[in-house]
Amino acid sequence: MNLLGTLENGLFALAQVLRFPVIALLWVAVGAAVFMAGGCVMEWLARRRERGDFDLNAWLDGGPVLGADATRRSALPAPLRGLLRDVEAERLKPSFGDGGLEHVVLEREERVRRTLNGSRLLVKVGPSLGLLGTLIPMGTALASLTAGNLEAMAGQMVVAFTTTIVGLAAGTVAYVIQVVRHGWVNQTVREQRFLAERLAGELRRGTHGGGAEDAPKGLATEERHDGTLSAASVAG
Repeated sequence: MNLLGTLENGLFALAQVLRFPVIALLWVAVGAAVFMAGGCVMEWLARRRERGDFDLNAWLDGGPVLGADATRRSALPAPLRGLLRDVEAERLKPSFGDGGLEHVVLEREERVRRTLNGSRLLVKVGPSLGLLGTLIPMGTALASLTAGNLEAMAGQMVVAFTTTIVGLAAGTVAYVIQVVRHGWVNQTVREQRFLAERLAGELRRGTHGGGAEDAPKGLATEERHDGTLSAASVAG
């Protein structure tokens, strides 16, 4: 019994078994790419409507952050409103003084960055599925060529090249979405850190609802030199 031939035949059979799930996953990748593209367009429209000519520096010059009225808060983009809401809720807890602001900021950043996971995954998986969908039918095409069945070989080659095109197209769409959303995420993270520095200063000075003794102890230690929360300390 030829052990090597048995192993080779087993691998060929395994490759044929993988053919259906690979093609099915390519359809999933196409659907995911279309869904992400639609979501990206909707997010762009929402950001354009929400931000307009919003300037965080000008907003901060309008008064203190803590205790801002509802009209002034409504001018903030949703991520910054969420950060301010979380900080005001967490500062009532006794543990907020021990790195509570940093925890809130890092948690918000992680939540924002998770929106990139889907497109980042599709950038890698889409072309990989396309390559698998190319190589699997090519084995069948070569077997058909050996048998002299040119019609079957041509059909398998069409499938092979089609899956390559579909996989690369899905990966390309995902890459464009990744680049666009990455810029939005960086902008949001930068604004959240800037707002967190202002919040840290106000908490240290006791701008809202009390004196300096109300400031979190952890923040007071970190800010003893310059009075603000550095970007490095916010980033952890």
